Amino acid sequence: MNTELKKKVDLMVENYHQLKGPFKWENNLLKHFGAMVHAMNNKEVNVEKLQEIKAYIKEETSWYSYFRGTNEFMLMSLLCFEEDYKDFFQLMTQIYEKMKQERFKGSIELPLASYTIVKSTSREERDHTIIRTKEFYDKMKENHPWLTSSNDYVFAAVLAVTDSEIAATSRKIEECYSYLSKEGFYKGNDLQTLSHILAIGEEATEEKCDKAVKLYKKLKAIKCKLLYSGLATLGPLALITNDTDKIVSEIKEVFDYLSEKDGYGVWSIDKSMKTILAATLVADSYVDGIKKGVIKITLANSINAIMIAQQQAVIATMTATSAAAASSSSS
Repeated sequence: MNTELKKKVDLMVENYHQLKGPFKWENNLLKHFGAMVHAMNNKEVNVEKLQEIKAYIKEETSWYSYFRGTNEFMLMSLLCFEEDYKDFFQLMTQIYEKMKQERFKGSIELPLASYTIVKSTSREERDHTIIRTKEFYDKMKENHPWLTSSNDYVFAAVLAVTDSEIAATSRKIEECYSYLSKEGFYKGNDLQTLSHILAIGEEATEEKCDKAVKLYKKLKAIKCKLLYSGLATLGPLALITNDTDKIVSEIKEVFDYLSEKDGYGVWSIDKSMKTILAATLVADSYVDGIKKGVIKITLANSINAIMIAQQQAVIATMTATSAAAASSSSS
């Protein structure tokens, strides 16, 4: 494991332990997300600031708001990197309301879609991006009427903030979905999400989908199998490397290293989620290389979207897992 990657892994572990006490009532997966996103930004957690942002979100929203609950911890983890988190949050709520005016339904995913738009566009572009988001979503709904739901709001926004043409990109999504299903992936929302991410890439459908298939099989072979809920993790990995053996080896190295750490053992976190954390940190190190011009320049136009997709893939997995756990406990 290279020095920079090891630093990020160690920082994530330390951040997780810093979050455990002050936020002991929060879902454990959310603390892992907070620890990871701080490490990706090369930051130690600032508990006081996080608590300050949490109090601000509560102050600005009602108890039944979709900005609360699971979203609250994830959003405060993201907002703490903004120069003016209050202004950023206000912009998010404005975009949220405008998206509802465009007939997006209030849901747990809609605040995350509004975050994506605010984070990735200028003030002048946002109204147009909301319209593009709706157009992307409508194409998803047209192609998969029974499958597409609010779960797809975030990745409609991810696609909308790129300069991708809607009809052409929607065809790419369907090509990826069809290709991967023929390669043995089960059809469903998880495969649809992976297809959304792969559509960002400029490579031919067969090339990037084959990498996703190889990554999935190779991770399974080294006992780092991803559950289907984590399938989206393969997307950024497939887009940022041509050497699947190398990147899988690095993920395994981080996975094994994490397994020795308190809070990351077999009784603390499941293998699939630990694989997602390891893969995301490895992918982040590749993204750093792309930004420095180390990896092929054709990715330059896609890198911001890939970074957002990478982050949102983890969020989507954790949201789904947290919701399932809450449903199970209430039953």
